[in-house]
Amino acid sequence: MESMWPPFGLTIRAGNTTHPGVELRVMRDEDIAAIAGVAAEDIYGADIPDYAFPWLFNPRMNTPSAAAQFRWSNRAQLRPEKWSLDFIVRDADSGEILGTIDARAEDFAATREIATGSWVFHRFQGQGVGTLIRHAVVAFGLDYLGAQAMTTSWVAQNEASARVSQKLGYQVVSEGEEKAGPENSPQRHVTARVEAPNYKRPDDLHVEVSGLSQQLLGMLR
Repeated sequence: MESMWPPFGLTIRAGNTTHPGVELRVMRDEDIAAIAGVAAEDIYGADIPDYAFPWLFNPRMNTPSAAAQFRWSNRAQLRPEKWSLDFIVRDADSGEILGTIDARAEDFAATREIATGSWVFHRFQGQGVGTLIRHAVVAFGLDYLGAQAMTTSWVAQNEASARVSQKLGYQVVSEGEEKAGPENSPQRHVTARVEAPNYKRPDDLHVEVSGLSQQLLGMLR
């Protein structure tokens, strides 16, 4: 399948002294099935915050079939003008699923900018997993794809996402409004950006990328 669809061959491994390692690979169908129908409690615990992802509470969006359609659509529409690499994240030792992270770009050849979005299962939060996952994708984007900047966004109340972004050197570039939470209520929304020279790369971070073929690079840029 890797020869037919090069993204399937892509794997990013990252680790540091805090966490022995995570492995990110572009989602295959079995990965999509493994996280289909994830519940808000799985990501946020029993106390659901107002900034929770709104799709978690939409009965038409948060179903196994809708999850499959969303990931399949990203896969089918991948082209240099607009792409999304949707990664499943596993513990490098146990293979247990930790969460997901997506890397997206539009007209990457011109903008050299990649946006990310992620979530981690609640039971793994507070252990440095979210930070390590973000480092893995930022290092991949800057070092291997030649991105000049990375962006991300979050609801302003989400202090954990803000802290992760600050650790990596992101600076807020814009604010707006976005609906979120169980009530789909308007929330202040923040977008942040880090340029390559300002990325705060830890001394103990190690990132290894495999499967980034010339064919795959041609599909992305």
